[in-house]
Amino acid sequence: MIPATGGPIGGTTVDTAFETFLETIGGEGILKTFKDSCMEDYLLLFSEFEAKKRDGGESKVRVTIPLELERLIKEKRKMTINKILEDSVYKGVVTYNNNKKMIFEASVIKSFFREAIDGVIKCLEDILNIESCADLSNIIMVGGFSESKLIQRSLRDKFKSHRFLIPDEPGLAVLKGAVYFGHIPNGISRRVSRYTYGVQICRKFKKEDPESRKIVLGGSERCMGVLHPIIRRGERIEAGKEYLHSFQAFKNRDGKFKCGFYVSDKREPKFVDDKDCRLLGTLTIDIPNTKKENPPELEETFILGETELRFRAKLIGSGQPQECPPFDMLDASKLPGKQT
Repeated sequence: MIPATGGPIGGTTVDTAFETFLETIGGEGILKTFKDSCMEDYLLLFSEFEAKKRDGGESKVRVTIPLELERLIKEKRKMTINKILEDSVYKGVVTYNNNKKMIFEASVIKSFFREAIDGVIKCLEDILNIESCADLSNIIMVGGFSESKLIQRSLRDKFKSHRFLIPDEPGLAVLKGAVYFGHIPNGISRRVSRYTYGVQICRKFKKEDPESRKIVLGGSERCMGVLHPIIRRGERIEAGKEYLHSFQAFKNRDGKFKCGFYVSDKREPKFVDDKDCRLLGTLTIDIPNTKKENPPELEETFILGETELRFRAKLIGSGQPQECPPFDMLDASKLPGKQT
């Protein structure tokens, strides 16, 4: 088992390439104008393109251009679509006929897919280079993008020693899986963490630590802002299991201690202010008056649910812990590098 991988290399990448083509032909901002003036035709255009991009990519593809878009292009560019195409780099490979059909040669459609194909191939190569995946022989393709004959053919040509299994309706396979999971959440007993989750600590200062991070606490030199992983990227996790971390707390002047918890892309992050780390939240704990040589102990706990993360902290022996509201792990704003 490995963490979920991938990125923006799916069908939307092809849509973006098509949008770039239309902006090149119609002029910058033409799609926004078209969308604002005629949303229904805008949706129909991209719905038709969505269906056509699943074809084999070995023959011409015809896409209907709505009358409103044609009018806007003529108005903006002061010439017909045919004239624009004749004067562009698409001369001879993209044409426009009297039936309002834009006809793309297979080579143009393939160019729309190039970034996505290269991205998927690179992603698969990285996975197959992992030691635990080296002996994989079967690859299952699901999701709407898997319906593309061009994607299927490109992957089979690249990974000839592997067998690709594609269900009859790969797009529905994802939907059915989500419905199944909704009814039987225990159907997935274990998963692999995609990120590292941890807390901020002030451990003992090491000679390799930056001098700028050295502080003195409890009479000893310590390194501030260290991110201590509790759940590491790539580790197997179980929903509902508690992941604990205990440490001695040196209170601030106001008698309080702030427990910060973080998420990172790296398996072994170093510091909480690294660019690949993100602060998820903090809890403030009241620290009682104690002798400096005997500071109280705190216990911090991560609890991962099916789609949420809970964090709580307490003084050991104090009873009821304090807890943050649950964090939605599907919320993109909570991912590393999403600070605004």
